[in-house]
Amino acid sequence: MFNKQTLPTIDTMPSVFRIVSTSCVPAPNRRGVSYRVELYHDKAQLAVAFTRSQPDIRLRAGLLVSVRWKLPVTMYKGAIHISRLVLLEHPIKGVNPFEMVPPRWVKDRNLVKKARNLLDALPDNLQQLVCAIFWDGVRFGLFCDRPASIRDPHSNRNGNLRHTVGVAVMVQLLASQYPQANLGISLAAALLHDAGKAAEYGAWSNGGWRMTDRGKLVGHRHTVLEWIAVAMAKNRIILSERHHLSLLHALTSAPNAEWLGIRSPVTPEATLLSMADRLSNENALTSQLADRNGGWGDRHPNRKGKPFTLPMDEINPT
Repeated sequence: MFNKQTLPTIDTMPSVFRIVSTSCVPAPNRRGVSYRVELYHDKAQLAVAFTRSQPDIRLRAGLLVSVRWKLPVTMYKGAIHISRLVLLEHPIKGVNPFEMVPPRWVKDRNLVKKARNLLDALPDNLQQLVCAIFWDGVRFGLFCDRPASIRDPHSNRNGNLRHTVGVAVMVQLLASQYPQANLGISLAAALLHDAGKAAEYGAWSNGGWRMTDRGKLVGHRHTVLEWIAVAMAKNRIILSERHHLSLLHALTSAPNAEWLGIRSPVTPEATLLSMADRLSNENALTSQLADRNGGWGDRHPNRKGKPFTLPMDEINPT
């Protein structure tokens, strides 16, 4: 990883960076504004400086950009002088958004690595779809930051990302014993099934979580359907009708809810996602409530009974 105080070789630099922070002040000659921007990629963290005739209100933290370098490379006060930054509005094939998750977003770097590998495991067209949805830097930042629920398991910061990765890993494991399921669709559904929670939960000033207006009125299941439709239309992503329907069914179906007009899972992909989602939630809830010495754990207000577990030394004997 490049250090901010060293002059990098441009040929070895990543092609895409995420903006971590920006600042601008009037240029020394009062003609234009001088920018200083902190950029992040797993392979390089650096500060760049450049001047514009007018402020660019589009340059905001979280967005993805490419650098137009200025030769020869020079540095002043820890910032590399460049010509400009170009905002990237559409996904680029081969660029994984999880390669550009700043540590201030997610401290658990192993979690980010797992997410990156899961996205890389998708077939090209489904990878393009997921990348297109996560290309929006503000949306992606909230997806990584927000909880998966307000009071139940994964209700802490980064809880949604942790839950998503857990479900996707479980889908991979279960799919190895379920040859009728399409792994690509199942995995894409796992990565997207709670993506809409990026817009469903907001933060209170005291550090707690609240439901947004979109969360109350629309919900994450319908929100992600909007995002899928827009991503496919804007980026000309091609899915066969069968694959498209299978993905949408996996994302919208739920067991025992037909009286609400919600379809029960009938495809292998939807069944895999439903099972993995439930296992992830049960695992997190049991970990939260169980007594490490075994026996009955704590009661949860949304459960009828307490969990009963074996002592940890009997589960994982040394």
